[in-house]
Amino acid sequence: MRVIEKKDLWRIFLRSFYIQGSWNYQRMLNLGFCYAIIPILHKLYTNKEDRKKFLHRHLEFFNAHPYFASFALGATTRLEEQNLHQHWESDKPILMLKNRLCGPLGAMGDKLFWGTVKPLAAMTGVLITLFFGLAGPVVLFILYNVPHIYLRYYGIMRGYELGFDIVRELSKRKFEKYTNILQKIGILVAGIFIGMFPAYFRENEGIYPPLFFFIAMIVTFPFIRRKKPIIVPIIINLALFLIFSTFVGL
Repeated sequence: MRVIEKKDLWRIFLRSFYIQGSWNYQRMLNLGFCYAIIPILHKLYTNKEDRKKFLHRHLEFFNAHPYFASFALGATTRLEEQNLHQHWESDKPILMLKNRLCGPLGAMGDKLFWGTVKPLAAMTGVLITLFFGLAGPVVLFILYNVPHIYLRYYGIMRGYELGFDIVRELSKRKFEKYTNILQKIGILVAGIFIGMFPAYFRENEGIYPPLFFFIAMIVTFPFIRRKKPIIVPIIINLALFLIFSTFVGL
């Protein structure tokens, strides 16, 4: 018998935005995770002792990327529902799943969002701001928030659908291809971003801004093929820009 409804998952989704609200050094995201999953507490358990046990197990250590933690929230919800129907002898399967997900969810989220989406969105927003004004912040807001809001929702729904099997799905590195594509786009934008600086700051048109733009793109393209982090070509191009501008008086 199915107890959890889609509206319950929506409540978890909305609460997931506060998962970092009580971050702490001892148990990391445990308070935020417990807060997000409380709607399940009210839906599944009426006995006072059962509710205490529920809160106790979800106040244990938990740490992951705050956006990817949604997969753990969805899968844990499914396990809590199964526990209610099947009367498991202990809550170890639930705790084991949460612990097993900490590493993969943290690593994938850091690489995809902190290492790729955030710098890509920021560079694109600044680049557009330089030439189109207030359109830049709007683009930045959309480029960064649409992916992470969607991932919060998708993670909860997919995690609930798969339960234990979410571990197998995440282990396939299905997000690796998206990270690689975004890294290539990000490195390309980095080249354009650095290359446009001379054109923006130089009052009089001349050969130097186009020349530096060409140099920046040459430096950038090898990193696209090698799948290097976005920050590497940014640093190299900035160094070249500073050296170049010193000699030509930009």
